[in-house]
Amino acid sequence: MNKDFNSIVKVWEAAVRKSAGPKKRANRIFSTPMSVAHVDDDVYQVEKILNNGDFYTGQWLNNFPNGHGKYLWTDGCMYVGEWQKGNITGKGRFSWPSGATYEGDFKNGFMDGKGTYIGSNGDTYKGFWVMDMKNGQGTQSYPNGDFYDGDWKKGLQNGHGRYQWKNGNHYIGQFRNGLFNGNGTLMWQNGNRYDGCWEDGFPKGNGTFRWCDGSFYVGVWSKDSKEQSGTYYPSSGSDDDPLEWDPMDLFSVDLIDCYVCGCEKVSIFPSQKNLNMFGLEEDNNNKHLLSKKVTER
Repeated sequence: MNKDFNSIVKVWEAAVRKSAGPKKRANRIFSTPMSVAHVDDDVYQVEKILNNGDFYTGQWLNNFPNGHGKYLWTDGCMYVGEWQKGNITGKGRFSWPSGATYEGDFKNGFMDGKGTYIGSNGDTYKGFWVMDMKNGQGTQSYPNGDFYDGDWKKGLQNGHGRYQWKNGNHYIGQFRNGLFNGNGTLMWQNGNRYDGCWEDGFPKGNGTFRWCDGSFYVGVWSKDSKEQSGTYYPSSGSDDDPLEWDPMDLFSVDLIDCYVCGCEKVSIFPSQKNLNMFGLEEDNNNKHLLSKKVTER
């Protein structure tokens, strides 16, 4: 291998990160020369800048990337990690030109298994993935200081979880499609709290709202005033009697700061890079490795 290879690659990486945005992957032809090192009877270590400017360095087995390898696209995306029969499968790290990174498990090009995504804005998710989507147990830290720990399904909070706002408010309970749905408790840093049923981010059904002074309201909650009913109980020591009361306006004010943040959108997923399968054959005349023309997957 060329002793100056690492420095050349660093210069190349810096150059491609300044290039234009993502390009459609066309059919490619690998051509000589290619740097080749024989590892054992079947495994080779290769280094190659492709005709379109992409770059690969890593292990080859039975005419495919297999083992550990590094692939850089001309749009600045890069993958470093394990390969199986030409597919990105195993442990690895994918980085975007924006500075975002994913490190963890891959399966057939997808983020799949356990891994950590760190967005360019500091948006961080640590947990499980299925086909590029958050799925299963995971924790999400948001750039504004909010935090979520719980269940996910198809990229959204779904199941049981805890959402903590930077200001100290927090919700513990059920989620569906990224919103409070089902039974849950919302607690404010000032001591107020609501325990009960939720529907799409709003109290709906039976629930109890407790104020920090000890007073509380028990009843049926709804955005439709015709469906509301309940009783207000003053704090202990108060001379007031329980009374029928509608606190929905006050409660709506409290909800203003209690919304679930959205996550940073991934510009393009590793699986969308349409990584081609590589075929190699030996040229008996010059002993270089030549490649076959491959078709976009």
